[in-house]
This record gives sequence, structure tokens and C-alpha cells, in this order.
Amino acid sequence: MKISAQWDQDMKRELKQEEREEIVAAVAAGDRVKATSIYLSATEGNLTEAQNFIKALMEERVAALEVEEKAR
Repeated sequence: MKISAQWDQDMKRELKQEEREEIVAAVAAGDRVKATSIYLSATEGNLTEAQNFIKALMEERVAALEVEEKAR
């Protein structure tokens, strides 16, 4: 999943690939609290940034699933 550069600019520290994958896995499992916690710990950002990042991930996941569904 590709998150817009805007979110990356708001972070105090870039997410490592491993951290991003953990967040994506948590979102895929429906665990927004865990995903938010990982983001906050990794980036030292604030709660609003974390929630916006997770929301964007979820929207991208839904869009990707819709594309897959239409392709069937």
C-alpha cells in the first residue's frame, strides 16, 4: 500500500518497512488500536496524525478490495 507523502511529512521519524508492515497487518486484522499504537511508538507523532494515517490505510484497503472484487 502506498500512503501519500503528506503523512510521511507529518511524522517526526519515518516508518521502517517492518513497522509499516506491522501496521498494515493490524489494520487488515481490524485492530485499529494496535495499528495506532505502533504508529505512535514508531513515529513519535500525535494521536491525530496516527488516526489520520490509519484511516488512510483503511480507505486504501477498502479501495483495493473493491478493485479486486470488480476484477472477478
